[in-house]
Amino acid sequence: MPRPDDDDREIADAAFLFRDAPKSEPEPETEPEPEPSAPGDGTGSDAEASRPDDPALDLESYDLVDHHPADRPERRPPPIAPEDEPRIERSGAGSSRPEELTPAPVLQPWTRWAEWGPTIVRLSLALLALMALVYVSFSAEHLMRSFAIFGLGAGVVILLSYPIAITLERPVRMTPEHAVRDYFSAFSHHIPHHRRMWLLLSSAGRSAPEFGSYPAFQAYWKEQARSLKRKNGAGGFTPLSVRIDEFTADKSAGHEAVKASYRLSIFLRGQEDRSPLASSMVDTTLSRGPDRMWYLDEGRLPTR
Repeated sequence: MPRPDDDDREIADAAFLFRDAPKSEPEPETEPEPEPSAPGDGTGSDAEASRPDDPALDLESYDLVDHHPADRPERRPPPIAPEDEPRIERSGAGSSRPEELTPAPVLQPWTRWAEWGPTIVRLSLALLALMALVYVSFSAEHLMRSFAIFGLGAGVVILLSYPIAITLERPVRMTPEHAVRDYFSAFSHHIPHHRRMWLLLSSAGRSAPEFGSYPAFQAYWKEQARSLKRKNGAGGFTPLSVRIDEFTADKSAGHEAVKASYRLSIFLRGQEDRSPLASSMVDTTLSRGPDRMWYLDEGRLPTR
């Protein structure tokens, strides 16, 4: 039960419960002055003194000032070696890249039938005519006459087969030099093989002021041979010999046309140790055909 003295107490003022406690002013903290360090002793610097100790600070954005730029050596980029220099490729007239040539078309590549076809046709006709004559003229009373006709006919057949006999070796022209040598080798015979020469020319080589067809080409080379032999007083059946020296050409690998230069010398057969009938330097081009062989873009002799 309540005590009698509880009602006589004064009700305490509860406002003090909601009052803030009086704040006491903190005493200012004094930082100890840093001890001066001798210059050069490695214990500190102005940059280190001004650097804050906050670990959350982004050091990459913090600007460190070099207070002694004169004391540091000037940094220069290392010299560039010649092999490390940047290479600048220029196009146009100042480019060192060789000019790409346009190959001339080869409309009729060399084939064995194209070379021997006309000769084989003539041989076949000659053999048929010979057999017919021997059959008609054969008799027991005139047996010698039949043998004479057969002998004459066989001689004609052998003469007609001469173009085949001198071209049994195929003209393999894997390089431009092979093409040039094969071309003039066909000319160096008692009876030049004009058809092989014609077949080793591109369309550009077959187009010239002196000729534009195979008969005109034959006439041109026959006249050239007569002129060269007449110069030395040789007979019409004397063969000529062509020599190729000092041959130079662009690298043919990966190209469809190349430039070539060589010395062309023409002699009488068996007189190669004497002075040539004609000699001159030739600058020409060659084109690669569909058979991947090389063809000459010039089929004439140089102007003497």
